[in-house]
Amino acid sequence: MKSLIARLPHRPPFVFVTEVVAVHAEFIDAVWRVDGTEDVFRGHFPGDPIVPGVLITEALAQAAGLYLLALDTGDHGGMLVQTDVRFRKPARPPAQIELRATRTGSLGALQRFEVCAVVGESVVADGTIVLAAFAKDPIISS
Repeated sequence: MKSLIARLPHRPPFVFVTEVVAVHAEFIDAVWRVDGTEDVFRGHFPGDPIVPGVLITEALAQAAGLYLLALDTGDHGGMLVQTDVRFRKPARPPAQIELRATRTGSLGALQRFEVCAVVGESVVADGTIVLAAFAKDPIISS
């Protein structure tokens, strides 16, 4: 499912989903592997690194976008338009962050997802994300 990740409109170093585990009818399971060598950790709590919550939120949004891409409806993914994510525990590298995005509703192009990030047995973040699905790749100008 690497080809699915390649369809994201993001490029390194801003691709956080490492692997798509499975795509189901209403949800996607994915993983973000953080080893602690990423440049962000030089400045985010040096000596006691924590994965930034905003990056966990982005990883969850990327997983939701991958779900939309996997539907193969002609959409090219989605742009993040709203988040309500709460951080329950810190995620510290090295970590395998399990990402789940479950589509819970839609209104036109707006797609609502319940999201959850888990490390080991602990929920580190959960909440909702709304993406606006788009049918044209926003990177390509007309």
